[in-house]
Amino acid sequence: MTKICREIIDHPSAWTSQSLGGKEALVQRLSPAHLAAIDELLAKTRHLRPQAVTREQFDHPALNPFLKNLFETIQNGVGVAIVRGVTREKYSEEDFERIYWGFGTHLGVAVTQSALGDRLGHVRFTPVGPDNPAGRAYRSNRELDLHTDTNEIVGLMSVQKAKSGGLSRLISSLAIHNEILKTRPELLEVLYEGFYYATTEAQLTSEPITKFKVPLYCYVDGKVSCTYTNTFIYRAADMLGGMPDDLREAMDYITELTHRPDLMLEFTIEPGEMAIWNNFTLLHARTAFEDYDEPELKRHLLRLWVDVPQGRPVLPVYLRNSQLYQFDPVKHRSELAPAQ
Repeated sequence: MTKICREIIDHPSAWTSQSLGGKEALVQRLSPAHLAAIDELLAKTRHLRPQAVTREQFDHPALNPFLKNLFETIQNGVGVAIVRGVTREKYSEEDFERIYWGFGTHLGVAVTQSALGDRLGHVRFTPVGPDNPAGRAYRSNRELDLHTDTNEIVGLMSVQKAKSGGLSRLISSLAIHNEILKTRPELLEVLYEGFYYATTEAQLTSEPITKFKVPLYCYVDGKVSCTYTNTFIYRAADMLGGMPDDLREAMDYITELTHRPDLMLEFTIEPGEMAIWNNFTLLHARTAFEDYDEPELKRHLLRLWVDVPQGRPVLPVYLRNSQLYQFDPVKHRSELAPAQ
């Protein structure tokens, strides 16, 4: 029997935009000592490709405590942090990649994000074609609904912001769970049961729909977690001939809740800033954007999906779902978890 949490989640990660008060509440600022340590690490690893740098090579006693606290905030605190202090004036775009990748090595293991096999993704408008064969939504310029990605930690580092739009949106999926429990508790059962997924990448394969259901919420070892991408569910429902009425009602209610300004936080990730969050406790989205005409000024962010060994306890199907993107599976999780 599926275990359902029927108590209000009283934890910092169940925040609302009203309780936070705004973006500044999430900022963790790099000090001059931290930046000096970063400069030393850049010099020490300059001979390596950015993604060849390991955790052991990106190690500095002046920076390690900051990165440890960053990880603690993401895993056991509010679930999200915005790192500030890296600037375009001081660092090149290659430096951005090196810094961001180095930070990621302290959070876990970066995994592939698409059929291209990229572990450090470049988020910018890319028409469907050889460089965007699946027409992934994050490479469009349209608005994206609030959703989760797949692996435990997700982050974006801004290189260049758009001419207009492109605002990031975050909302605690645990706060959403609290609202559902308080106002529509009868919807929880179908959300914990979940539905099949038809991911964008899977449309290029012989198995466009998962053989297993993906619960929107799970409750493991006293912790509620969430994974939710409505477009994948709607696509699977269309291919299967429909979805249960109660699931559609529950998803409509989630959509209603995610548009509430007292719950959702909206902000711009400024160039040099890193926004990093726990994918199992937060939903994220982006508003539509307009680019500058000049190629060097077009909106550009770096993206990491990070697997956390011995991370947050979740159903095995959540880990299996993450491997839908891993065409070259990460060695330490090479075997697919059993379907639920």
